[in-house]
Amino acid sequence: MKVYGARIALCAFALAALWVMTDKAISAELLVDGVPLPDDVKIAPASNAASPPSQRFPGAWVGAWDDYLKHILIVEDVRADGTAQVVSAIGDNPALNITRGWVRTNGNISGDTLTITSSSTSTYTLAAGTLTAAFQRGSTRSSARLSKIALDELIRPGAAIAWSKRAVEFLDTSLTENSKSVRLEVVLFKPDGVGPFPLIVTNHGSTGLGNDPSLFKQTRWSFALADVFTRKGWLVAFPQRRGRGKSDGLYDEGFDPDRSRGYTCEPDRSLAGADRALEDIHAAITALRRRPEVDARRVLIGGISRGGVLSIAYAGQHPNDVLGVINFVGGWVGTACRTAADINGTLFRRGASFTGPTIWLYGRDDLFYPVDHSRGNFAAFERAGGKGDFFAFDVPGGRNGHALNSYPELWIPHVEKFTATLRVPERAR
Repeated sequence: MKVYGARIALCAFALAALWVMTDKAISAELLVDGVPLPDDVKIAPASNAASPPSQRFPGAWVGAWDDYLKHILIVEDVRADGTAQVVSAIGDNPALNITRGWVRTNGNISGDTLTITSSSTSTYTLAAGTLTAAFQRGSTRSSARLSKIALDELIRPGAAIAWSKRAVEFLDTSLTENSKSVRLEVVLFKPDGVGPFPLIVTNHGSTGLGNDPSLFKQTRWSFALADVFTRKGWLVAFPQRRGRGKSDGLYDEGFDPDRSRGYTCEPDRSLAGADRALEDIHAAITALRRRPEVDARRVLIGGISRGGVLSIAYAGQHPNDVLGVINFVGGWVGTACRTAADINGTLFRRGASFTGPTIWLYGRDDLFYPVDHSRGNFAAFERAGGKGDFFAFDVPGGRNGHALNSYPELWIPHVEKFTATLRVPERAR
């Protein structure tokens, strides 16, 4: 059996580090909050020969790849032909076995986009004073949002750098295990302003086969999804279910009796694990709705892989608590399980009693949930009375469609149309 844990971003971090270190990285004299820079870094005066859009690129930019890996981009010079000299640097990330480094190289500017190409491709698109960055190597991808900072401020000893908007907190819940209260870790991305904000609760997937306990303790979130929604004014929450990340309790979502074998294909045990996960989601949403910065009338739920099917099922259980559902490549067990249609169909049909809108987003060539299988799940959902729209996308380069979440340019237009249809029921006003 194969099920999917959202590990694609972790691979992208490692490849980003590899790209930085394989050109001509040299020992650096400057260290900015753990990120190295060459001691001769400088920014040339803007050239009048360069096009007006190009003149906005020179300077220092800071952010973090997928909100995990500190990143500095310094555009030192832009020439009349649109080529740019840049310094790209990353910090350490011991959890991912990444060592800090930097490289000085050339890029090309066309309109509002700077492109750096070597064994990988990085693009930085300028809009509204920020750079939206995407890193691509093979089938892996990472993203970042960089803000501009004066070089003197950046390299000032002790400078406070705003790498991220991410906050990690713990939710007090009504869950108990062994007579002890359970707290759930949650990763929060807050928009600008004071709120109260509409809330989207995004649920994580599995851990691959479920037979590597070290993966249970990795906290999961999607920067690509968080970035889209925070820019629209949503508070984005990624709760970690029991035993996942730094949450309390035992991770027990449908395992074989011999847990070393990972997840089971046996329907009763597998579905009992889904029920446990749904209890965790309800506990997290209940705690989040009580927060003063949350508009409890406007709660959207979504998820990736196992988180997608859980979100559909949750809406069916609690139809008055959420405005809509976004299902990214959802399913509970992969089609390597002969029971996949039974297990996945059962969970999706549970969501059919939800009368609000749902959107189902899938990628072709998904290694775990082929589009035909997922269309079958959607058809079962509709036959049971569910309402929604199903979209299938070709992920660029013929890559694994299960990584769809990492390609927001494909799904953003559909999600924006979907969120525009959300309406607060009269009873909740």
